[in-house]
This record gives sequence, C-alpha cells and structure tokens, in this order.
Amino acid sequence: MTDDDPDAQDRELQDLAADMREHGRSWTDIAHDLALPEVTVKRAVDHAHQRAAELAARDQISLF
Repeated sequence: MTDDDPDAQDRELQDLAADMREHGRSWTDIAHDLALPEVTVKRAVDHAHQRAAELAARDQISLF
C-alpha cells in the first residue's frame, strides 16, 4: 500500500472480507473480527466481487 493509492486499504479490507466469506465464515463473525457493522462487511464483499468481475471481463476482452 502506498500513499499514491488512498483506496488500497479499502480494497484490501474488501478482499479480506470476501475471502473470509468464501471460506464459510458467517457475516456476524466477519463483522466481529473486522470490528465493522455487518452491513458494511456485506457492502465490502459486494465491492470485492464487483471488482473481480470487472477484472475478469477486461481480461476476457483482451483475449480476443
């Protein structure tokens, strides 16, 4: 993480929450571990999934 990218910490948190969810953790457990409200954790996971889908779409386009 650098000072040039102020959103890097948010993306790292989003990715961490998404990874925890993919490993079967409950929303409540993730929220507790990250000391965040459950709704914030759900939004973070949604953002991580959206970024991953956008990246996959860009990669798919570049294959053609």
